[in-house]
Amino acid sequence: TWINTQNNLQKPWMATVSYATIHTPYQQPPSSLLPTTETDTSGLQCTGNDTKNEAATRILSNQMLEALNTEIGNLLVQIGLATFNGDGSLNYQPENTNTTVIVIGDNGTFAPGVKAPFDPNRAKGYVYQTGVWVPLIIAGPQVVAPGRNVTAMVNAADLFQLFGEIAGLDVHQIVPPSHVLDSVSMLPYLTNPNQTSLRQSNFTQTGNNIHPVTPGPCVIQLTNPPTCAQLFTGAALCNDEGGTWYGSGAAQQFSSCCAISSAHLSQYPDGIQILPNFQTATRNELYKLVQLQVPDCSTNGQDEPVTEFYPINEDLQNPQIDKSGDSLCASTGCPDGLSGDALTNFNQLLAVQQATLASEPACPGDGNKDKLVNQLDIQDWQLMATLSVGTSSWYDLNLDGVTDNQDLKIIQQNLANNCQQP
Repeated sequence: TWINTQNNLQKPWMATVSYATIHTPYQQPPSSLLPTTETDTSGLQCTGNDTKNEAATRILSNQMLEALNTEIGNLLVQIGLATFNGDGSLNYQPENTNTTVIVIGDNGTFAPGVKAPFDPNRAKGYVYQTGVWVPLIIAGPQVVAPGRNVTAMVNAADLFQLFGEIAGLDVHQIVPPSHVLDSVSMLPYLTNPNQTSLRQSNFTQTGNNIHPVTPGPCVIQLTNPPTCAQLFTGAALCNDEGGTWYGSGAAQQFSSCCAISSAHLSQYPDGIQILPNFQTATRNELYKLVQLQVPDCSTNGQDEPVTEFYPINEDLQNPQIDKSGDSLCASTGCPDGLSGDALTNFNQLLAVQQATLASEPACPGDGNKDKLVNQLDIQDWQLMATLSVGTSSWYDLNLDGVTDNQDLKIIQQNLANNCQQP
């Protein structure tokens, strides 16, 4: 309805439509969203954690994706970009429209839906290729020679620049130079089928959510061995992800993933793997550097740094990805053992990764992210403290879960700080 309202006003618009599908808990879609040839799944469990029947989970996963495909088609028809043919197929000719359509996944597939040759044990939640290499489809009047695959490296941050390019704006001129902008142009890939890669490297990062108190452990049995994470704030979220909750209120309670590992529970005869607390990765066309902070249960859960280095490619028929055991150097000894081209690439990727991590230094007291600590932060703190009584906000600077006078003190102690980089 909103999009059609904009069309009636004859002015440029942009809409983001975020679907919850495909996501746990897995469930049967309405049959009206599926091809008539699809399997009847009305008798399958839809709990999202049916580890004893992986085939059922895979079928539900596939059908939820089919339903998403149908819904995207329905949206294109309802906003006037496409029509349905007599047989129900979609008649969509983007070159005859004035609208660019972009479809992208927000992160790698959840373990049960991963298909060979990808690695379900290094899927969603990890910075390995299975966890971050996602579909990106772009259609529209700018696309020359549609139906082709672009093999150049692209990062999700590049979409920011593409949106500017479509609107005729240079985001690098608009964004203040004090803020590092990681976007690289994408429009040339659409307009020039022979465009070579514009990126020299590709960065990705993930870490634990911010919590005043570390959440209880949740063991997700959809990987082998099961994965333990302390990300979810309660049993309901853990169960939605197909996990077993061991935090507050659980029949069996443990303080940490390490405590579960040490207990050697009979339901996990092969033990558990623990999700790293912090992960970064940088790749180029040939190699990928991965650095992790992994809880070391032998030292009371203190983080142990792990470095891995993989040869990778994106061959459509037989992609080489970063699977366990394929690192070219030992996790605690990289780059020992590397030489020649591999060592050169390792050092280059390490330098790029360190520069990326250092590009946005902390600026205590700067709640509005303008990289200046001044009277405006005090005014914004007052607003946030009023609006978020007893809860967190952008101005919960000490991350204790509330926006209060302790946060104001941090601003006052750092007044006049200028964190803008030259």
